[in-house]
Amino acid sequence: MIGILRYNAGNTGSVQRALARLNITSKIIENPMELESISGMIFPGAGAAGSAMARLSELGWTDAIRSYTKPFLGLCLGMQLLFEFSEENDTECLGIIKGNVRELPDNVTKPHMGWNKLSTGEYAYFVHSYACKPSNQITSTMTVQYGESICAGVQQDNFFGVQWHPEKSGDAGDRYLLSFASLCR
Repeated sequence: MIGILRYNAGNTGSVQRALARLNITSKIIENPMELESISGMIFPGAGAAGSAMARLSELGWTDAIRSYTKPFLGLCLGMQLLFEFSEENDTECLGIIKGNVRELPDNVTKPHMGWNKLSTGEYAYFVHSYACKPSNQITSTMTVQYGESICAGVQQDNFFGVQWHPEKSGDAGDRYLLSFASLCR
């Protein structure tokens, strides 16, 4: 069973509906004590980095996420918070993945919203104004062109992250969620 983290930010409902449509068993988790009952976790994201990190800390999630050893998938802001620091609200993030999150360049429309082609050749749905900049030791697993090449996916150990929204990305998103679910078995 995959746990979907609810922390009063993020799009837990749409992620849960996407998993149900794919016959992937899931449940909403709100307490770190529930981690033993799941085989993997999805960290959906929407909102601002500062308030999301404050809420995670208040609910006791920061250390639980940092020490999590099963498959973990961060979506959009959920991916960004895996990094060390975000320019959004000058936020210290979880520090699991080396690198920072920076505002999109001035020469593009913000937010980056809508369908865009991934380096994998598939189209995915994006909504974001900040982009992850992995350190030199971390390699993006996929990128997207939006004024420049932007990290659209990253992986380090059991932690995966995508800047786009698989739950809103049609067939490409379904394949990604099914692939993640297979890791959680």
